[in-house]
Amino acid sequence: MKALKSKLASQLLADPYASDQLLDFLLSKTSRADVPRSPEAGRVLIRTKDGQQLQVNATLVPKASKAA
Repeated sequence: MKALKSKLASQLLADPYASDQLLDFLLSKTSRADVPRSPEAGRVLIRTKDGQQLQVNATLVPKASKAA
């Protein structure tokens, strides 16, 4: 959860439109690793308070599990 403490995460969560884009990506069926995605699927546009626009790419990374 360290990523949620980053400056970029704070900016993303402060922009309601960017948060919605990320949520749509995470909840979509195309966010699964085994399904091919279009290049646009993980792009999120963040609008900062000072008017800048940042474009970031979201990628799902599988979490390592403990060996049983």
